This record gives sequence, structure tokens and C-alpha cells, in this order.
Amino acid sequence: MGPVATRPRRRPHAPGYAPTMLVGLLSAVGVTVGVARPWASAAASQPGLPALGVDVSGATLVPLAGALGVVLLAAFGAVIATRGRVRRGLGWLIVLGSVAVAVSAIHPPGVDAALQERLANKGWSGGDYSTGSSGWRWLVLLSSVGCAVAGAAVVGLGGRWAHLGEEYDAPATPTSPHGRAGTDPDLTEADLWREIDQGRDPTQTP
Repeated sequence: MGPVATRPRRRPHAPGYAPTMLVGLLSAVGVTVGVARPWASAAASQPGLPALGVDVSGATLVPLAGALGVVLLAAFGAVIATRGRVRRGLGWLIVLGSVAVAVSAIHPPGVDAALQERLANKGWSGGDYSTGSSGWRWLVLLSSVGCAVAGAAVVGLGGRWAHLGEEYDAPATPTSPHGRAGTDPDLTEADLWREIDQGRDPTQTP
């Protein structure tokens, strides 16, 4: 009996899949890139010395945010290949990770201490200094919001989306009342073996 050929079954993605994945992946890239850039800067002057300028990156201030950026990017990639509860779980992971990144971007801890330490390493001995906030920090905040929105969409809509490779799944074969998929219920066990010996597939209906 020759192998039974099956055609790829194509199931279009439900509405919302492409926009969600586009926003999510771009936002995750924004978080990853923005965390590695300077978030704050400081400038000071010392008598007889040139002006001092330093900056500090988000990854230095909040190492967890740097790690979460990579996690968010990987999670959106995994959404494509998963389904069901695993996909919804990834959606919740994305939402929670995004909230943590957003909080760190709004209130990064230890900014003044980090800037003062870097100024001191350049010869600053105390006194007034001016500080500034970088646009990269606000990019991270905006990107984390985009990730959170996309993650919420994965939780709410992800169950209706196709998964990677689903279009090549074999279609389900109808099951007869006697438990044999596509088999004539009137065939006996001997009839089944006779059909097989003659090169016919007894599970295929005429």
C-alpha cells in the first residue's frame, strides 16, 4: 500500500496578528537598543581644569532592564512558534517585563550617585554640577509601553492565531462510529486485511 499524500492545510492568521507582532518586535528592539545608550549626563567645572562631562547608560543604572530587553525580544520571537496556554503565558511575561522596564525608565535608581562617581574619576572634587536626561531613556519608556500593549494583545487574541508550521499539519480524518478513521463500519477485520493485501487503503472512503 502506497503512502497517502496529504496537502498542506493553510489557515490565515486572525486579524491583529501582523500589527501586534510588528509593534511588539520593533518595541522590543527599541528597549534593547535604548537601554544600552546613555540615560543621564552631568557636567561640572573645576578651577584651572577643563569642563568635565560624563554620562551613564540605562544598563549601568538598571541591569535588570538590559536583561529584560533581551527577554522581550526572545518572547515575541517565541510567540510565532507557540500556541494555546504557552502563547498566553508568553503574553503575560511580556506585559510584566514591559511594566518593569517602564518603571525603571521613569524612576531610574542611583542616577546622582553614578554621575558623581564618574565625575570624581575624572578629577571632580565636589561642588555644583548640572545634569541632563537623554532621549534614549524616553525611547525606552515609549518602547516598553508598545511592548505592553502588544503583550496584552497576545494574551487576548493569541489563541486565535495560527502557529509556525500549522499550515503543513495534516487535516483531521473523520472517525467512524466503530472507531476506525474513515473506515467503512460494515467491514470486518478479515475484510480490512483483504483490502490491504490487494493494495487498497481501507481507511479511504470511495
